[in-house]
Amino acid sequence: MSRASETSYEISAYLRVASLAIASYDYLQTLPFEFRIWREAWKGRQLTLASLFLLIRYTSILVLTLSNVSFFYSGFDREACSKIYAIPALFKVVQAMVSQAILGLRAYNLSRKSTKIGYSLLLFYLAVSILEWLTTAQHRTMVFIGPIGKLVFSTKYFALQLNCNPSCGSHSPTSAWGGWVSYVVAILYNFVTTVVCMFFLLRMKTSNGSMMARVTRMRAMQIDSVVLFRLLNLRMLVDGLWYFVVLTASNFVNLLFNRLTSLSDTVQQTAAASLGYCVTWIMSQRLLIHLYEVSVERRNDSIGAAVTITQQIATARDVSHAIRSQFESKSAGRFDLTVPDFDLESAPYAAEDEEASVHVRIERTVRMEPMPRVYNLEDYSRTARSAIASRSRR
Repeated sequence: MSRASETSYEISAYLRVASLAIASYDYLQTLPFEFRIWREAWKGRQLTLASLFLLIRYTSILVLTLSNVSFFYSGFDREACSKIYAIPALFKVVQAMVSQAILGLRAYNLSRKSTKIGYSLLLFYLAVSILEWLTTAQHRTMVFIGPIGKLVFSTKYFALQLNCNPSCGSHSPTSAWGGWVSYVVAILYNFVTTVVCMFFLLRMKTSNGSMMARVTRMRAMQIDSVVLFRLLNLRMLVDGLWYFVVLTASNFVNLLFNRLTSLSDTVQQTAAASLGYCVTWIMSQRLLIHLYEVSVERRNDSIGAAVTITQQIATARDVSHAIRSQFESKSAGRFDLTVPDFDLESAPYAAEDEEASVHVRIERTVRMEPMPRVYNLEDYSRTARSAIASRSRR
């Protein structure tokens, strides 16, 4: 093998080892949260969160394992490689679909489960998924590299020696409808869903005349709930932006390795993909963890304070809302990906504090079942009058 091929193999090995090290560290760091999610799922709570978290976690572990085993394992020959070379790339699409489902569900819930937004996002998600499957699997070729020798990773603290055995991988063409198209549509999907999330997060603001402001403005309250909601919305906004920026950068790097001929070396192309698997896993996982924390903070701090009303409520609509909220379930048994618990938008009726008199009308429905004797007394037909007259003569 040429010197250029050895250098390419060495760069690829470094990238793969780095991605595995980062992924392992993040896995150990988030392991306590996983135990917490398992407990929530066992109790029948947080099922949506548990499903998404475990899917992105173990799908990512599977695709990283398959990708790196095919690169480092020495037991492959050409025949075995021809059977498994496309599997890591296909699981990459599965991981991307889970990651994109997280963003889509988040955007749908932030839209207050709008039917139009939901169907639009679903159709967009299906179109993107189909394109990713087609462009990833189409014209993908097997690449089998013979043994090179040994690689030594040495630092100040440790040294690692790897035997460069035969490696099995796949290569995507740089022509039209190659694997690079899947990264383009992934960037487009992430951009659209992030814009939708930003739009609805920016709309979630409280005005001085809104119901939320009147209910949460308490005389003895030390924490301003309106400020709290704005901080939580800002946190979700920043998380979404970081998710988009980091994933876009990762997808763009992979796009260059798959599109440009000068960078589309077989070994480096799959190594960049391995680093992309790691980034997608970490960012999707962090987004779910932060959404869970925001949801818990909002319920514990804001809702607990908002149900206590210490001032006069002006309008009849506010009175009805306040009374009805006491009987509605506020259970934290499901994870709604930040569906607002209160309508934080400035409603038209809340623009002015109108004094309104409240009239309470209580109606009671009584069902009467007449007894036979009462029916006879209340019967005024001719036959009944004759019977009554005959009894009176006696």
